[in-house]
Amino acid sequence: MRTILILIWLVSFLGDGPDPLRFKDEINNYKESDKINPPPRDSYVFVGSSSMRMWETLEEDFKGYPVINRGFGGSLFTDAIYYFNDIVKPYNPRKIVIYEGDNDIASERSPETVFKDFKIFIKLTLNNLDHPDIAVIGPKPSLRRWHLKDEYESLNSKIEKYCNNHKNITYIDVYSHMLNDKGTPDPDLFLSDSLHMNEKGYEIWKDLVLPFIEK
Repeated sequence: MRTILILIWLVSFLGDGPDPLRFKDEINNYKESDKINPPPRDSYVFVGSSSMRMWETLEEDFKGYPVINRGFGGSLFTDAIYYFNDIVKPYNPRKIVIYEGDNDIASERSPETVFKDFKIFIKLTLNNLDHPDIAVIGPKPSLRRWHLKDEYESLNSKIEKYCNNHKNITYIDVYSHMLNDKGTPDPDLFLSDSLHMNEKGYEIWKDLVLPFIEK
């Protein structure tokens, strides 16, 4: 039944959003790496877009915990759904940390549409894994995409409310912690592209995610 539901979703997905096959090589690299060095089951999987992929200090930041980084490219929720069976399900993770929505909004998908995609990913996770704890990092603010602040804030509000109403799903608010005293994105947290984070930005993420990892 679960497989049928996934197939139904995939059929409806075709033609909606960018082609997920643009990440085929990146996903295959993860799969080949797993063959050489199989990661432990019951691990803590971090999945999401480039802000997740570029978290180079992840293992160091959560030393002693079986964390696996499966971030890829400039992915959207639709991409995370498409590759769920490749980079999430095989590990049967005990905990999942997901970061998507950033590129979704920048791709002119409405907060309502992205929220629907978010719920599909959550349902896919709950229906296919053994009762994992899920943490959702809400889309961050950035200087480069600040003109979309209303859309990001709307999406974050929807995701936060959903998480607060569901057991074992934790919302992690990085958005408010990355603003300066003027209420705008703190430039000290970003690389020169004004979009991706530097070490200071990831330090904030580490402090906010750590309680979820430790619980």
